[in-house]
Amino acid sequence: MTDNMHVWARHSRPCALTCLGPLTFHPGAVGKKVTLSHGNCRASRDLETFHDGLVFSSRPVNPKEKVQIKVERSLSAWQGAVRVGFTNVCPTTRPLPPLAIPDLTDRPGYCARPVPHSYCPPGTTITFWMTRKGHMGYKTSTGRREYTHTDLDFTLPLWAFIDVYGQSTTVLLLGSVRRTCMGMVMRKSCPVPHSLFQCGYEDTPALLKRKIEMAQKKSKPSQEDQSNNDNHWRTESRSEDLCSVCQDREASLALRCGHRCLCLPCANRVFAEFGTCPLCRQSV
Repeated sequence: MTDNMHVWARHSRPCALTCLGPLTFHPGAVGKKVTLSHGNCRASRDLETFHDGLVFSSRPVNPKEKVQIKVERSLSAWQGAVRVGFTNVCPTTRPLPPLAIPDLTDRPGYCARPVPHSYCPPGTTITFWMTRKGHMGYKTSTGRREYTHTDLDFTLPLWAFIDVYGQSTTVLLLGSVRRTCMGMVMRKSCPVPHSLFQCGYEDTPALLKRKIEMAQKKSKPSQEDQSNNDNHWRTESRSEDLCSVCQDREASLALRCGHRCLCLPCANRVFAEFGTCPLCRQSV
């Protein structure tokens, strides 16, 4: 057993026979812009950026163990929202990239799905899990449900992860549940400390407002192009046609490198934050 496995084993002792053990965010695997609090159960991202919000479970989870989080705070200045996923890779073995999608999902051993921001305003509960057949599922308290097939190896440990991304700025890890004995017994992780934290929207920081205004002046979309793009956003798009950043709107903007991978709202923010194509990293 590796040193990392010994660490989570020491901190995963159950408090009762039916308890799954403690489940918090891993204090040794957090994005550059994330702050943990509330016993490592709350993850808050810096408001002035939409990325570097990765957090991982403190221990591996089991297939059919359903992880539950609550979106507590959001910032409407950004696009997209929280991403949820699983990995076979121990989260402390390599540096964390800025984004779950595509930075992690382009690597073997990772699977993640974006939750559209229209389905996860503040106060939304998101439950996500893996099945023994290799499917990942999630559902939201606002009525969104999705399943996708993965190539993850269930003979290896399986960590849950969340990307506190885009509009989602603070999430609370509520714990996990798992049915056993033919569904007759419900096992839960250790209780999370009670929280009186108020859910709601954040005010846009003044510096962020200025950065967005500068990016919008740089892109200078015509009124006609904007109108056409709005019409595109109202139609259903194939997954390969979606913006690679928000995974919600259609990718309507082609960059100098030739990749058509951004919607206009996300393009403004990518220009301000990165200045590179999210796919090939070439300067824009």
